Amino acid sequence: PSKRQSKWEKKMAKLFVLLSTLIHLAFCSNENWTRVEETRVTPTMPFSFKIALKPQNVEYLDKLFWQISDPESPLYGRFLNHDQIADLISLPETEIAKVESYLLNDPNPMCEVKVNRSLHRDYLHIQTCVGQAQIILPNLHLTIYKHHNTHILRSQTLTDQSENLTLLGVPHHLHAIISAIHQVTDLPYFSQRTTLPNPQNFWLKNTKELTINEIIDFYEIPRGGISDEVLDEQVGQVRQAVIEMDQTAFQGKALEEFQEKFHIRKEGISRVVGSGEENFAVSEGDMDVETITAMAQGVQTWSFVFDNTASYVDVVETLMKTEGAPKVVSVSWTSNESSLGKSGLQAANIQFMKLGLSGTSWFNGAGDFGPAIGGNCNFLSASYPGSSPYVVSVGGSRVETPNNLETAWFRSGGGFSANNPRPDFQKSFVDNYLKNAKMPPNPKGTRYQTEGRAYPDVSGFAALYPTVVIGQPGAVAAGTSAATPQWAGLITLINIKRFQKGLGPLGPLTQALYKLQKGVGTDVTHGRSYAIGYSCGDILPAYEAIEGWDPATGLGLPNYDILLEQLLQLGEKN
Repeated sequence: PSKRQSKWEKKMAKLFVLLSTLIHLAFCSNENWTRVEETRVTPTMPFSFKIALKPQNVEYLDKLFWQISDPESPLYGRFLNHDQIADLISLPETEIAKVESYLLNDPNPMCEVKVNRSLHRDYLHIQTCVGQAQIILPNLHLTIYKHHNTHILRSQTLTDQSENLTLLGVPHHLHAIISAIHQVTDLPYFSQRTTLPNPQNFWLKNTKELTINEIIDFYEIPRGGISDEVLDEQVGQVRQAVIEMDQTAFQGKALEEFQEKFHIRKEGISRVVGSGEENFAVSEGDMDVETITAMAQGVQTWSFVFDNTASYVDVVETLMKTEGAPKVVSVSWTSNESSLGKSGLQAANIQFMKLGLSGTSWFNGAGDFGPAIGGNCNFLSASYPGSSPYVVSVGGSRVETPNNLETAWFRSGGGFSANNPRPDFQKSFVDNYLKNAKMPPNPKGTRYQTEGRAYPDVSGFAALYPTVVIGQPGAVAAGTSAATPQWAGLITLINIKRFQKGLGPLGPLTQALYKLQKGVGTDVTHGRSYAIGYSCGDILPAYEAIEGWDPATGLGLPNYDILLEQLLQLGEKN
């Protein structure tokens, strides 16, 4: 914060830290699950868990991922179907059968055991009862945990021991086949969401309010979307999706009012997978569908809704096995990278890798609490999946008043992963930043490191953004949750142009964006992000925006014409 802040502004900034802490605790922490002591676990209670089988050829899949997403590779755009992915990732049938035999070989089970294979045969989903689960996993001792109206069964000892097969009682002869047992010792981790800001808040001071039409015009996207004639030609190919967690649904009435208010082509949501409810004062779901449908007007948009027990593995699995699923996905939800644990992080990364190999573009918000999502004042934690190299991470920018200057949004997530390695194509960009930027204080290297995958890749306008929420007149939102569907909708429009030329979808875009000779659009070179330390109530200066890539705004804001010209050429030689 500036030294010129008034006492009132400083108080408001401190108040915001407190409110952010409450939001963090309510929606961003697995610590909010509480044990239900008054209800005893009985053997007949239903219980489900998941067995991760040892993935095969992971290094080869990783190499292939980067080849099919490299515009300079002869394999660019040669995506795999699900049978091909399964043949590469899954164990031999005889090995899978050994695990299934162990699960089903009890001649007198306490209850039925249902075993279902995942799409790529790398997971087994088990549905049974507590008593039978304790026969399968002899060292399993369960208790009930609650969050809001959701109850789940988990181990009484809540340390993530997913990979500790001996502790869980898995027979030794299966240790070479099974990599982890999930949904037993690991609690779901809640993701952060957009909140309605107080316009007087320090973080929004001198920020211009931008309507969706002003954003569309800035990006130079043609008004009105795609013609009916073009859409009719592309039926079955042109689809986009938003993914919601924590059972957050959109309201059709809010979408209608938004489209009418801003003169957006009226188009509802074509399909909803899952179910949810409008249970918060501000709807993440409303803003997501309002934004993406405005960016790619007339295009079919799907909404995938998951409850607060779903993992990233579950989300991607559902997306991949849904027939005709969209090839462009916008996700505004994030978690603390370290909360997933080693096995959880590896499992999620492999899922994103497989999704990219099948030709899907996943855009994920970089987070809305600066680089301190973990709440630790001594370490700027990474936000996941934005820190995964297999997705496009979207940060936040804003327009500063009174000079109408594009600048970094104060709260944009971004930084460096402590667990995911940096792809080679990022090296020169990050080296330039580390050489030329004034880095934040890092006493004895304890606050952050700069070795891993750098994010975000790009940015969109994140504040202030008028939206429509039923019961909240004049609603204005802020967050990378607004920026992410902006990018997804724009790429959907470019995919349509590619389909018209007989080309396939762009698929995983991260690598290609860094290899564009003319850049992505507008390079944001002013402002910086701030880290909000929940545990100490502090506000720390983080990363400044400079010329070129930076951890506040990535490569910059999109320009439709600049991107269309370059992305329309990718894969033509193949």
